[in-house]
Amino acid sequence: MNASEGPDRRRVLVLTGTRAEYGLLRSSMAAIRAHEDLTLQVVATGMHLSPRHGTTVEEIREDGFDVDRTVLMQVDGDTGRAMAKSLGLGTTGLAEAFESLDPDVVLLLGDRDEALAGALAASHMNVPVAHVHGGDATHGGTIDDSIRHAITKFAHLHFPASERSAERIRRLGEEPWRVRTVGAPGLDDVLAGEYEAPDAVLGRYDLDPDRPLVLVVQHPVTTQSDRAGEQMAATLDAVGSVDATAVVVYPNADAGGDRMIDEIESNPSADSFRTFRSLPRREFLGLLAAADAMVGNSSSGIIEAPSFGLPVVDVGPRQDGRERAENVVHVPHDEAAIREALDRCLSEGTLRDRAADAANPYDHGGAGERICERLAEVPLDETLLRKELTY
Repeated sequence: MNASEGPDRRRVLVLTGTRAEYGLLRSSMAAIRAHEDLTLQVVATGMHLSPRHGTTVEEIREDGFDVDRTVLMQVDGDTGRAMAKSLGLGTTGLAEAFESLDPDVVLLLGDRDEALAGALAASHMNVPVAHVHGGDATHGGTIDDSIRHAITKFAHLHFPASERSAERIRRLGEEPWRVRTVGAPGLDDVLAGEYEAPDAVLGRYDLDPDRPLVLVVQHPVTTQSDRAGEQMAATLDAVGSVDATAVVVYPNADAGGDRMIDEIESNPSADSFRTFRSLPRREFLGLLAAADAMVGNSSSGIIEAPSFGLPVVDVGPRQDGRERAENVVHVPHDEAAIREALDRCLSEGTLRDRAADAANPYDHGGAGERICERLAEVPLDETLLRKELTY
């Protein structure tokens, strides 16, 4: 249950559109719900409402949170046009939800269209926007950077995950008092041990503890959506050629995602893969703890995996430019290169030792609590809404 309404409580609306981003927001949501001066509101949209991606809005409810509104915004299709139309629908639907719920501040995260739609709607309605994970850099041929930096310019409060990201936000002209470095909130569950034990998650999914385990999470590169299927094939063919158990998780609902799903389901090695539309956060983190290597281009390989000492093969340009620990080796979308890097991850030697000793640049400790306290104390006045450039 979310905290009950009170006359003096500040209403903080958390917007979430995907399974992964909800996992990153969860610690902030719990802190807001527990705070005596705050009321938590939750709006779910995007992939959360998609049966093809596991209808993960139910995971939010299973975690004990009320979902105050759901907003349908996904247009069927595997194209940029569908993404653009979804953005428009999301902005309209979220504006209606915000008007109904009347939040004092909207908290959102990252670089997806759901967050951009929320920032557009809230800022036009004079509702302050608080943005988590702004200032990150992923100049790897996707639209993510453009969306992330656009949200920064609409947002009124910034919670970057690292000091380098905070500096980028300030260089975009944002006033320093609006920026507070909090670390990556996705690490809060990791640091608190709030995930399924490796032995338990292996047993839950009947995975052989005596075989190497490879976790595969790969999303479309939106500027290369016409090649998404063949890029997925290269990764799956490489993974299928090594002596390991592979757990494959469906990609995000971006342009090219349907082609990747078709490849996952039709790949020659498909029968030997354990494939999931989605995984609960606790179990996904448990698999990170249990795995011997991770392959793909998910941000979880960059942000969460170092805290488990997990070697990661980062494939293609999607995460180019993002700060990373010593657990990551980067390769192009090439089957031979992926296989060679994966072999190194699964073999005893320098790469595994380096991953085990990696320091996580996103670990500042307690991000969710820091975000919550800032939202509780910041004056919600005209000064907050009236943004000024510093250049």
